[in-house]
Amino acid sequence: MRQHSFGAVVAAVCLLAAGCSGLARTDGGVFPPPERNTITFWGHACSYIDIEGVGVVTDPVFRSTLISRHHRGPVPPPSSYAGARVILISHAHPDHLDPPSLRTFPDAAVILCPEPSAKYLEDAGHEVHVMRAGEVYLFAGGTITAIAMQHMGSRWGVRAATDGRALGYVIETPAGTIFYTGDSNYFSGFAEVGWTYDPDVLLINVNGHLVGADALRAAWATQARVVVPMHWGTYPYWIFGGNNRPRDEDMMRRAMGERLRILEVGQSMALWRSDSLP
Repeated sequence: MRQHSFGAVVAAVCLLAAGCSGLARTDGGVFPPPERNTITFWGHACSYIDIEGVGVVTDPVFRSTLISRHHRGPVPPPSSYAGARVILISHAHPDHLDPPSLRTFPDAAVILCPEPSAKYLEDAGHEVHVMRAGEVYLFAGGTITAIAMQHMGSRWGVRAATDGRALGYVIETPAGTIFYTGDSNYFSGFAEVGWTYDPDVLLINVNGHLVGADALRAAWATQARVVVPMHWGTYPYWIFGGNNRPRDEDMMRRAMGERLRILEVGQSMALWRSDSLP
């Protein structure tokens, strides 16, 4: 009990610190409106996926300071995500869910999230749809399926579980299938996604929960043709700093070769279906 109380106190301090800053400065030159049928990395756990002009955004957090960590550079201006229609929230941790950032998105954008995240989104200014593992959401660009991941789901959680309180998402579109992992430890669910959905692109958060070796296992398990490492480039690690390159980048590059696609912050790649290649 004492350990849990200590964790709650630490979490409360972190949340207070997270709420004491405004948004980072915007720069439309670094972040122009994404082209059609592309995936654009916007730093940390945020990517913009365009499907024929319909935007799907993962975990957007545009704080200038996040729990004492300063954002390294600018963030996209609202004009660059005017086409966003779906926002995917993987879990409630403050580096993945930030109401002030979400309020800058178009009113037409719908937020999909796991159940514990919903109470933090009441003032985010958008329709919120709570997703449960296996649930499918239809949108103008295709379908989005919620995947239970092995991670803490609550805002102050310290214990990982595969109970649907933290989610990943499989986005199936005519232009390709993308699996966004959210945060997770390695577990059998990665292979299940590979068997069931055969993703073309894996957007994988490589961090303290899923370090390089486990990220490799996850990538091989999903059988994704292209692997894009995320969770870097904007906020440094606590105490140690750094995090300006993908974690274990050299090891992953040696092991994965051309399958590994590192997108710099603001860089895009074309979305494609593997079965459409000659």
